Amino acid sequence: METRPRARRDRDGPLCYPPRRVSWLKRILIGVTLLLLVLVAIGAWLFRSQAEAIPSELPPIDAAADPQNIKLPADGDLPALALAELRGHTSYFVIEDRESMQAGESKAVNRALARWSVPEGVRGFLIGDAKGFALLRAKIGEFMGMMRPELRLPLYIDFEGVFYDSFKLPRGHTGVVVLGPTGEVLLRHSGPADDATLAALKAALGADEPTLSPAPEFTAGTLSRAACRGKVCVLAFLDAPVALADLPGVEGGFKGGREESFERFGRPSIRLVGVLAEADEKIDEDKVAGVIVGDLSGVTLRRWQQVAEAAAARAAFELPPDRAGLVIIDDQGRVALKAIGRVPFWQLGLVSELLGVELGDRSGER
Repeated sequence: METRPRARRDRDGPLCYPPRRVSWLKRILIGVTLLLLVLVAIGAWLFRSQAEAIPSELPPIDAAADPQNIKLPADGDLPALALAELRGHTSYFVIEDRESMQAGESKAVNRALARWSVPEGVRGFLIGDAKGFALLRAKIGEFMGMMRPELRLPLYIDFEGVFYDSFKLPRGHTGVVVLGPTGEVLLRHSGPADDATLAALKAALGADEPTLSPAPEFTAGTLSRAACRGKVCVLAFLDAPVALADLPGVEGGFKGGREESFERFGRPSIRLVGVLAEADEKIDEDKVAGVIVGDLSGVTLRRWQQVAEAAAARAAFELPPDRAGLVIIDDQGRVALKAIGRVPFWQLGLVSELLGVELGDRSGER
């Protein structure tokens, strides 16, 4: 039986409990993409056999089953996806099912794809395999409507299993496919991606690491460009007051149902505070420092400074005065991430990578 962490008392402050998250919030914060959340959320319906073995070499694609014939129907606001209509573009597909997402096989690929810069015209898609569950199409579509605004790439659900079948990929593992402008297969991969696979994917897409700009001169609390030298620094700017009672999934926080909590966590400032409260338990203070700028009440964070305002710092990072914003400076003094407004779920993987923690993943503590 899970036990509650023991309360801690700051030297001169109140008792502070580590935030206690409910299960849906842990799932929200676990992946680098929302595809993981989507299919874990419907995982109760998608019972499958164990993952198939990955062969040393993937079998050839059947000529009679030309992948160019693949077409998934329109879904919600998404038009039909016809691979033949992607000719003229390099396109890539990250293909998942329940087992692959529970195993977290796509983490390295998704974080690299979120970080890289790709040439204009490169098209990317997330494909969730739900072969045999077409009867649940309406319920799954309802959930998709909630999640799609959080995704970096369009997500299609493959109820016929044509992607795994056509590209000869073993089920139960993440599949990655890259097609060239004439429809030729430039890359097929199954399973977790090592450095060699990521290098091959990067070459197939013509991708590059982003060019990062040096941080400007700024002051926010005790943080400054000089104080952040050799550290990762986080600056979170709120656009509205946040109280403990606003935060879903923490002790003393918001007590609404799933949909109400989902809506609440979608508010930009509440999401920022919720994410940093999660990271507060885990960051290495010798490597990471941060400040929350704004009206924050009732929330005790041990490792993040809290200041009421830092208008000059907002201006230095070109953040609007009335919008929430998140800035992360890497240990080389470069702006590695800047988000204005709500930080979408797909970017939380990049936040995890920069902070050196796994947001929402407590597996290492068991």
